[in-house]
Amino acid sequence: MLRAVAAVSIVASIVASAPTAYAERPLCGPGAKYHGAPIDLDVKDADVHDVYRLLADVGNINIVVADNVRAKVTMRLKRVAWDLAACTIASVHKLEVTVHANVVLVKKP
Repeated sequence: MLRAVAAVSIVASIVASAPTAYAERPLCGPGAKYHGAPIDLDVKDADVHDVYRLLADVGNINIVVADNVRAKVTMRLKRVAWDLAACTIASVHKLEVTVHANVVLVKKP
């Protein structure tokens, strides 16, 4: 019984000392390295929300696009990393793409 209590208290102190806050970091920008799965993408006048949902499926990641982001996208890409495609769309439409924990956030600056 004493060992179980000691083990529980050790685990509780480890969990309590673990960092719970995640800092946001930019996904795009000068010097960024793109390692996402390569995709082929051919869309015309597609809603940016739908394109980012497609990139989330291909990249197997979580993406949240702010409601105030409104844009249409026309692009044809061959064998481009999904994260490079995400950053290219953001650059054209002057959007900000950040990573917070395991979620990619797309919003206006």
